[in-house]
Amino acid sequence: MLLRPLAVLLAVLCLPDEGQWLPTQVREMDWDALHKRGMVLTKDQFWHPEQGGVLSATVQINGCTASFCSADGLLVTNHHCGFGAVSELSTPERNHLRDGFAAPDRAGELPAPGMVASVLKRIEDVTAVVHEAQQKAKDDLDRWSVTQRTIARLVAEGEAKEANTKCSVASFLEGKEYHLYYRTQIRDVRLVYAPPRAIGEFGGETDNWEWPRHTGDFTFFRAYVAPDGAVRDHQADNVPYRPQHFLKVATAGVQQGDLAIIMGYPGRTQRYKTSASVAMQQGYVYPRRLAVLTAAIEALEKAGKSSPTMELAVADRIKSLANVQKNAAGMMFGLSRNATVAQKQREEAQFTEWLQQDAERQTRWGAVLPAMLAIDDGEQQAIERETLMWFLGMLGDDMPLFDALVEACGAAVSEPDGKVPARLLRELGNDDLGLHWDLLQRPLLHVLLGEIAAMSAAQRLPGTGFLGDGTLGAAAIAAIDQSAMRDAKARRELFGKGKDAIGKSEDPLVVLARALAQERLATLQRQRTRAGKMLDTGRRWIAAQEAFRGKSFYPDANSTLRVSIAEVAGYSPREAVTYAPHTTVAGLLQKETGREPFANPKALLEAAKTRSTSRWVDARLGDVPVCFLTNGDTTGGNSGSPVVNGKGELIGLNFDRVFENVVGDFAWNKDRSRNVVCDVRYILWVMESVLPSPSLLQELGA
Repeated sequence: MLLRPLAVLLAVLCLPDEGQWLPTQVREMDWDALHKRGMVLTKDQFWHPEQGGVLSATVQINGCTASFCSADGLLVTNHHCGFGAVSELSTPERNHLRDGFAAPDRAGELPAPGMVASVLKRIEDVTAVVHEAQQKAKDDLDRWSVTQRTIARLVAEGEAKEANTKCSVASFLEGKEYHLYYRTQIRDVRLVYAPPRAIGEFGGETDNWEWPRHTGDFTFFRAYVAPDGAVRDHQADNVPYRPQHFLKVATAGVQQGDLAIIMGYPGRTQRYKTSASVAMQQGYVYPRRLAVLTAAIEALEKAGKSSPTMELAVADRIKSLANVQKNAAGMMFGLSRNATVAQKQREEAQFTEWLQQDAERQTRWGAVLPAMLAIDDGEQQAIERETLMWFLGMLGDDMPLFDALVEACGAAVSEPDGKVPARLLRELGNDDLGLHWDLLQRPLLHVLLGEIAAMSAAQRLPGTGFLGDGTLGAAAIAAIDQSAMRDAKARRELFGKGKDAIGKSEDPLVVLARALAQERLATLQRQRTRAGKMLDTGRRWIAAQEAFRGKSFYPDANSTLRVSIAEVAGYSPREAVTYAPHTTVAGLLQKETGREPFANPKALLEAAKTRSTSRWVDARLGDVPVCFLTNGDTTGGNSGSPVVNGKGELIGLNFDRVFENVVGDFAWNKDRSRNVVCDVRYILWVMESVLPSPSLLQELGA
């Protein structure tokens, strides 16, 4: 069965800039009103459930969004989305990350490690199948398990009946509906063009989440498949993928008030949380994220200063963590400034009053808010532990020795025979597991253990008291430094003996790994039970909110294809300050200091001297544009999202939000919700005048 519109959603009669709308919902909008705002396309040209359309040019790529922009599989996304691949392709001698890269021809395009492009084929509604299975669940945990098994079956059946297909099932509105997505996953993705890092990351973390912005955040890749169209890994005779739809590049530019449509795969929003849940995030989760990630970044930066090779090795991790770090700071700022908790408390009081006005409402939904708050209270009782597990997941790859010990301890408990699997034993016996221990792993481990030492008595992990009370103690540090687990032979010997020997070990690293492994299992159990409860309570909460608010709902973002209807717009971040919606090369030069992160490449500085004659100058601005703002509803995952005009032409690439809009994950604000877009004309100017690529310009029709 083909996808139908969400059952709970009525026709969208207005065109709000708020909302991350599903493709089917966009078709239900008032298209006459949309045409008055500048839309030229018909709804079928924009997106048709069976024939695709402009929206179908949008692709998911490594947690970001990209879009096809030529008939030969050319993809454009953000520089920061391709940062890891470009970094891996770089060496101190051929540093594509620093110097940029422009493939001389198709043969010179570089296989991009780890880059996978997921192209949406179609969507099916499988709500009835999942709901029928859930009705047989015995309790909350079983409801979660039944749901996961049903989803796994649907995915397996979908992939079995279609070649070159990867499937996934997405849940909407707390499990009110389920959709099965069919995607072609292209694994041969090659680097075509990347600007120098000084352009693609201009302003660095100083300008991250800020405006005005002057960052050329773009990179081009190309998708390749076998000559017969089949998906396969990189091979020399693979050919460019031929997409059904691709975006043409706009050259006319945009101005204040112009329609701007953002298409992408936003990761996760939390628009329908209770006041208690938001208060927990604001009061504990985000402050701890800020503190821990700040300390971790300092450790990585210190390690990076040891050599050019190490600097390249940690560059992507620093960038990734710094983005989450500043996000946490923005969340704290925004939640406080917008008084989000107080607003939700007022809404909950109004909801309660609305219930009391009608006996039928009270009977149907009277218990749902207390049930939601009870779920939040249960989470609060373990929030320190669950946040610690988040940190372990975030930093584990950077301290592989300790991470392997935790995994092995968990496996020994989980395996029926109490033995550590052979794969893990081989990993534990690898001498390289302790690589860069003093330089990198040890400092990061101290950051994690410091968090354990600071936990409250009520939530402190058993067996970790020796770490100290409040801060990581010197005695604990000394004991960890003397751990026998630094030696591969000792690790193999202990873990080869199985669960009993591991459980009796008093080695401090093993004691800690045991505690974290046990807590990881407990956290998974709690989270699954909570998720199962939400499949019942959460669905009733959403239904009650829909009835109370009496308006159409867009589902929270969940990495599925969405559309945001917006327009080019400046904003006022605070009293007596107003920001224009455009930046230009003139402003970029004003920031130039000759030192990172405000040091432009010499080629750009030279090109800027004659830019007044460039065909990419905007007559209204009197300069080459760099970035612009829209009031689109975006979040993480929208990085690289194509921004198109009413003709469906590419006008820019979404790459960030302003600091005042970081909190947009919880609520959209008409005055301060702004997203930052790299103007396509700046992209074209760089490719023409700074790091020239005539063949690429020709392919883009520019």
